[in-house]
Amino acid sequence: MQIERTRTLTPSWQSFGADATPTSIIGSVSLVRGEGKEAATGKVIGSFAEALRGMLGEVERADEKASELKRRLLVGEPVELHEVLLATEKAHLAFQTLLAVRNKLLEAYQELTRMPL
Repeated sequence: MQIERTRTLTPSWQSFGADATPTSIIGSVSLVRGEGKEAATGKVIGSFAEALRGMLGEVERADEKASELKRRLLVGEPVELHEVLLATEKAHLAFQTLLAVRNKLLEAYQELTRMPL
């Protein structure tokens, strides 16, 4: 039996290097380099959007894998029950993580809209 290697939910951060942190990424687009405020903001927003897209893709793949394993189990193909349960739980946890991120983003947006200008 071969153990499948799992990928992280945010593969887009890996493009910045193995030791990259959100702070170092934001620092890499600082205004000190002579970039305008709009250009720096665009880079941060682009990086964040790319991370969210990657996370959504991981959730979709986890759900597809769980669905396929469930289908195979139901039609009688040889599949281990624990593999189905693990894949289903991974898909559930990935979705819960995505939902938590969405809720935090919504809270932040609502907080910004309540701020007086």
